[in-house]
Amino acid sequence: MMNRALRRSLAIILLLSVWACSKSEDATPVPLSKPQNITGLRKVQQSDDLKFGATAIKGIVISDAAGGNMEAGMVAVQEEGKDAAILLQLSGDSNFAKGDEVTLNLEGASLSSREGELVISDLSASAVEKTGRSVEVTPKATTLSDIVVNAEFWGPILVKVSDVNLSGGTEGRFEGEVVLRDGIGAVYSMLQPNTAFTDINMPAMANSYTGIVRISGDKFYINPRNIEDIVGGVTETTEDFEDASNTSYDVKELSFKSGVWTLDGAITAATAADMKNGAQSVRMQGTVGNDKRNGMVSMNFDLQGVKGLKVSHGIYPASAEVANMNPTTIDVEISKDGGNTYTLLQQLTIDVQSKVLVTDEIAVNAAANEQVRIRFVNSSTPFANNNRPRINIDDVVFQF
Repeated sequence: MMNRALRRSLAIILLLSVWACSKSEDATPVPLSKPQNITGLRKVQQSDDLKFGATAIKGIVISDAAGGNMEAGMVAVQEEGKDAAILLQLSGDSNFAKGDEVTLNLEGASLSSREGELVISDLSASAVEKTGRSVEVTPKATTLSDIVVNAEFWGPILVKVSDVNLSGGTEGRFEGEVVLRDGIGAVYSMLQPNTAFTDINMPAMANSYTGIVRISGDKFYINPRNIEDIVGGVTETTEDFEDASNTSYDVKELSFKSGVWTLDGAITAATAADMKNGAQSVRMQGTVGNDKRNGMVSMNFDLQGVKGLKVSHGIYPASAEVANMNPTTIDVEISKDGGNTYTLLQQLTIDVQSKVLVTDEIAVNAAANEQVRIRFVNSSTPFANNNRPRINIDDVVFQF
């Protein structure tokens, strides 16, 4: 039989062997994660000891540094042809443009979740290399409700929604938080303070709204990259000349619904003979040689991004005006420098035989951030008494 001393020695040897095996297992290196694409990268399990090995993941930069609507050092990269994208928090100088195809080497980088978004950090800009190829990523056509359901799986992909109403912002401009609604759901849009289009007025609705999907806690966002991502719907502002009145043809300023207008050789007209929509219109005349009666109706304020305007006009039906054989005309003029100078936009011919107002549509095509103002000038040939034919104008409609 084995004596007690020998049994004790064997037990000690066995314990030492088990301990050594345990230490050997603990020393096993953590496997390196080497995803092959962004889809795979989004499936990587996060952990404190996660380590990336060398990778060569390709993607397309969808953020636009020139637009300024992205946090400093942050770049959004989407897998070509897939609904999968990732955020990169880069250190060092980067010069990536929208559409650049890049290769990502994530060796040594970290993966973390921030307010519901997956972010690669501890990544040098030098680890992201351009391939020299440029790709125009087609935004995914979707709805606000689908974004709420799928955003956490897609990541920061490029999307496009249609026919959304816009509200919020800062004093009606593209700044701060904007709310997008489509009648079913609602998401948000964040405009950074250094966004290149922060001073542009926001339309009430957009025919299409393109941007990068973002998440912050329980809020979902579509963040546009530049002003071209937003195609505003046609919205209208109508000046009906109903909110003030004055019956002197001498020059004066009147506050109407849209702003302050100068009536120079014009009055507000409410007689039965005056052509009008509603209670009154403006009757414009003008007298040659009288500096207080030049025959002009002018905006004293600017409007931004005017695409077109409509104006209704007609002859004041006195015998002299109706029988006039000379041209009866209005010059529609535009100013882009706050009213310092004007250029002719279009000349309108008044139908002296019409018994109703006639509406003309005029293209303006101002840029989204361009400020313009309009004036109407009675350019008709004057009568022998130096007075020009009297013309009614009403309901000036500005289209954006």
